[in-house]
Amino acid sequence: MREICEATGINRSSFYLHYADIPALITAIVREKWTESVERIHEEMHGDPNIFSEAYVAAMLREAKRDRTFYRAYFEKFGTAELEKGYQTLFENVFKPFFRRLGIESERCMEYHFEFVKAGYFAVTRKWLLYGCPETPEEMAKIIKRSMAAIPDDLPPVPDEFFI
Repeated sequence: MREICEATGINRSSFYLHYADIPALITAIVREKWTESVERIHEEMHGDPNIFSEAYVAAMLREAKRDRTFYRAYFEKFGTAELEKGYQTLFENVFKPFFRRLGIESERCMEYHFEFVKAGYFAVTRKWLLYGCPETPEEMAKIIKRSMAAIPDDLPPVPDEFFI
């Protein structure tokens, strides 16, 4: 805490007026970075709703690479916990209808499949960041897309709440 306050030139009482603790500061930084990243991705993708398309995955990876030190540290320290609300939206509005099309009716079974998809996506992204992003985002998007080959390109659109 002392180091943060010294580095930013503020005193502790000013810090605590805005943040309860360091995790609250990190949460605020992550939300700000996420919002900026989503805006850049949306601009680049021109409204393409398929967040699992190769082009979309490459755009997300370019964002992670742009600030790889931050994202690598974030994934190592916090994992994906801050993204759970968005994941729930994605599960309810995109994956549940998809799983039903596949004939999967058990909610628990759907949750298992979805957990596998999201854990795999972030495990590969985290490993790529740890290696220093030697492959291009486009090469990594191909690897991830091949790993998720069963996910079709015609999933329902992702609701805006996922990106908030």
